[in-house]
Amino acid sequence: MSTVFRPFSDWPIPLKICLSFASVMVMGSILLAMPFSQLASSEAVYFDHLFNSVSMVAVTGLFTVPVASTYNLIGQIISLILIQLGGLGLTTVVSAIILQFGKRVGLKEEVTLQQSLNRNDRTRFRNFILSVVKYTLVIEAIGAALLLIHFVPLYGWAKGGFTSIFLAISAFNNAGFDNLGTSSLIEFVDVPVINTVIPLLIILGGIGFSVWFDVSTHFKQLLSARSWTDLKGTYREFKLHSRLAITWTIWLLLSSFILFLLLEWNNPSSIGPLQWYDKLQAGFFQSATLRTAGFATVNYTQLHIVTLLVSSVFMFIGGSPGGTAGGAKTTTVALVVMLIYSELKGLANVNYKNRTLKMDIVKRALVIVVMFIILNIAFVALMTIFDEHVPLQYLIFESASAFATVGLSADLTPTLSRYSQTLLMMAMFIGRIGPITLFTALGNNRRKRRDITYATGDILIG
Repeated sequence: MSTVFRPFSDWPIPLKICLSFASVMVMGSILLAMPFSQLASSEAVYFDHLFNSVSMVAVTGLFTVPVASTYNLIGQIISLILIQLGGLGLTTVVSAIILQFGKRVGLKEEVTLQQSLNRNDRTRFRNFILSVVKYTLVIEAIGAALLLIHFVPLYGWAKGGFTSIFLAISAFNNAGFDNLGTSSLIEFVDVPVINTVIPLLIILGGIGFSVWFDVSTHFKQLLSARSWTDLKGTYREFKLHSRLAITWTIWLLLSSFILFLLLEWNNPSSIGPLQWYDKLQAGFFQSATLRTAGFATVNYTQLHIVTLLVSSVFMFIGGSPGGTAGGAKTTTVALVVMLIYSELKGLANVNYKNRTLKMDIVKRALVIVVMFIILNIAFVALMTIFDEHVPLQYLIFESASAFATVGLSADLTPTLSRYSQTLLMMAMFIGRIGPITLFTALGNNRRKRRDITYATGDILIG
């Protein structure tokens, strides 16, 4: 089994990551384009299958043709496999299979997996990889079992069971695909089990695998905590990354929930006609799906313009590193915010929880955020040329959704020109692997980094 990786062992790590995702996308598009994957009524062309495959592997949720009216059972199963491979990564899945058979994975492959999973150490590597896959399958199974409560009475055991499995896998991997039709989960806006299980799966998938295992390590302590002081004491024992990811995830969920309700509470075209408790459900669902999931229980074409723009910002931030979510990532944006705060306060270092953060990590975070912003602006500008009839706010929303691998759309994707759809494919690919990984792979990664120092110079700013 170790021979699986041998031909690629000397390739630069970023290139391995890029090509692993690209290869799955291409193979997936070929399989989806086969007659055995499609319904007899399907009118999709190869470009549509390629777009959907890229979106599935990038765990986004944008589509040019809907799953339900294009693919049969085989095609939908292939779609689930692509989503699962996209969420965990091809190298993770293959390594887990190899390790499960008692074989070894080489040091170079371990390093590749470290980067693809955003993990900074290789301690207990075998247990970590196998646990990621096992916990993923268990959480998805539990989610599917809970969704059966609603879908089996609605559709029967066959369709209801498969729909529950499809939605659970899609939600946990933050993919946003469904096999119900073209309107996502809008018809279930007032169904408690849908508005609870789907968001929780989204949050669990997007929080990051490292955070899972950090929480599991202290799980017994958390359960035995008898006071708020005990709970805070246990929380302080979490790794610094976990504390930052959890804190920012909670604040982002809370702030997006409040803002959505404030902006849309009385909107007659969205949640205005709903009962107050259904409005709360809708608000919670949208706050979770903006973490890069792509499901929707409201029609985004009917939202206020300011809601779309605010949602674009939350989508841009995305989920946490090392999980199934996309976006610039919570901790990355948090570091940039802390850098700005430090500059405003006149501090020499960036500090968090009585720790001084390494400046090279902060610089890397700043580069990622700036690159995401520049790429978003560039792609929106090009889309205004190719589809100049589309209002700007919808193009901004669509571009942010693609780059952050969210998948929310104001019913725009299928109507765009092929040029804009090609841009969206590129955006989803970049968003899934990360801009730094892509540009490093395209550059000369073998060249050693050089630190060149000259005489100090001054430049006026501000």
